[in-house]
Amino acid sequence: MKRTFPILAVALPLAFAAPAAKADNDPLELFNRSMFAFNGLMVDYVIDPLSGALKSSMPDAVRVAGSNVYANLTEPEFIVTNLFSGNNGDAGVSAGRFAINSTVGLAGLFDPATGLGLVRRETEFGESLCKLGVPTSPYLVLPLIGSSNVWSAGLLTGFFAVEWYVLSLISTVLATADLVVDLSASAATLRHATDQPGPAARDPYAIQRAEYRDYIQKGCLDGIGEAKSSKVAATAP
Repeated sequence: MKRTFPILAVALPLAFAAPAAKADNDPLELFNRSMFAFNGLMVDYVIDPLSGALKSSMPDAVRVAGSNVYANLTEPEFIVTNLFSGNNGDAGVSAGRFAINSTVGLAGLFDPATGLGLVRRETEFGESLCKLGVPTSPYLVLPLIGSSNVWSAGLLTGFFAVEWYVLSLISTVLATADLVVDLSASAATLRHATDQPGPAARDPYAIQRAEYRDYIQKGCLDGIGEAKSSKVAATAP
């Protein structure tokens, strides 16, 4: 799941300022439910219509290239999370993918690394923290991002702040492009989230919360760093 620093910087203070709800070990439930409802409205009235318009007007090759660029920009995240979880080999794979696709792949437009046997290794911050034995933090729903938790959101804030700062030292255009790609990909990921419950569910929020917790726990128990099905295709409009 790819998320952005500006969204986190605004959402985290609001989450901690929200009144606490004690039900089901979810102290941020009131804030979370409001963000869950906001995300649903964004998907229904902004993201879905815009995605449909772009899909009908944008060539497939352009959409694939955009998805590849996004995937390449997220590789540094997986270098960090794989190192956190002790999977140095997978961190090396992520580093190799980033180096090859950034050069031979023309800034990530193409993905030659996969053809060379360097299969993408996705590990989220929540999974790596669980593997490290860090106690579970409260569930948190972020605008335009969706399910997360407090520790993961805090780490992502710091990670993307550093990433954006480093890119801005190289080129303000590059930093701005990274920000636009992150925002677009976050919206697309939210739209295509596999754990989005249907509107007929008795309590869609509670279902999504339970599925996110199960996902993190399963990733922790199964071992971090195994090659997972890539979720990058979901970022294409």
